[in-house]
Amino acid sequence: MLLLALLLALLVVLAVMIITRRWTGRLASLATLIAGAIMALWLAQVGLLPGTTGPLTPDRPRVPGLDR
Repeated sequence: MLLLALLLALLVVLAVMIITRRWTGRLASLATLIAGAIMALWLAQVGLLPGTTGPLTPDRPRVPGLDR
């Protein structure tokens, strides 16, 4: 739900940037902040952040010849 709200907020900020063409620098900074939060949430859901269970956890099965 939070991810959906952040995506909607990002779309609104991008639309305001295109329509008004004012405060572009501040709106671009806000859009970057929202996009970073979206990326962090997505990486946590996939399990690619430290402390989450995912494909990069130490208990994953070893692949002979590839893991050292």
